[in-house]
Amino acid sequence: VNPSKQTPAEQEVQFGMDNDFIAFMPLPRGSRSSNRGLLCVNHERNSPHLSWPGMTAKDYASKMTRERVETEMASQGHSVIEIARTGNRWQVVEDSAYNRRITARSTPMRVSGPAAGRARMRTRDDPAGTRIIGTLNNCAGGVTPWGTVLTAEENLQNYFTGNAAIGPEAAAWKRYGVNGRGRYVWGRHIDRFNIDREPNEPNRFGWVVEIDPYDPQSMPVKRTALGRFKHECATSAVSHDGRVAIYSGDDERMDYVYKFV
Repeated sequence: VNPSKQTPAEQEVQFGMDNDFIAFMPLPRGSRSSNRGLLCVNHERNSPHLSWPGMTAKDYASKMTRERVETEMASQGHSVIEIARTGNRWQVVEDSAYNRRITARSTPMRVSGPAAGRARMRTRDDPAGTRIIGTLNNCAGGVTPWGTVLTAEENLQNYFTGNAAIGPEAAAWKRYGVNGRGRYVWGRHIDRFNIDREPNEPNRFGWVVEIDPYDPQSMPVKRTALGRFKHECATSAVSHDGRVAIYSGDDERMDYVYKFV
């Protein structure tokens, strides 16, 4: 890896940045193996000063280019990596068919649940409102009893630029903290993150995404029935009658913990 010459394509096949949540999924599926399994890791944010030597928070915006924005996008999301233990030593299985990067830049995701197809989910690139490219600000997560991983999209407000004071979504933007002056400058280089051009794009983030790490060809799913907010975690518990409850916190001041059965 050469940080001074990092490209989006290279970052797509490298481990991401700023880990928040880790799960060990035994191999084979359904086993209790502790010597071989899949390491599932969230990549919540990008730290520009670590990505590009010499960059600081003060000059970040002026030094960003379209290529660097796409590299940032590729550094967020989720990684699935097969690992195996021999004796006391763990190693990455580099040629594993399970190894996979899920990114904000390139990974298609299906929308399920009550928000799928709704008018406020539709964009020029997705007029049906049922397919979204990418997941971002992936905070804590959880593992389901059926062997999938849940990754939580948290601070969506950091990713959008534009005039947040006007338009039909202005009230929702205010509620979610989308002020058009986010931490990242993706909207200066990519239209979908500019709310002046795509006012519905913020509505497509802030969900819980379900990933099947055992099927590298599977499409992640945004489970909109679990609600949209700044998700911190998505932990499951099985009740005495066999139903599953998912618990998720809204990582916003003075907000709530939610339970979905």
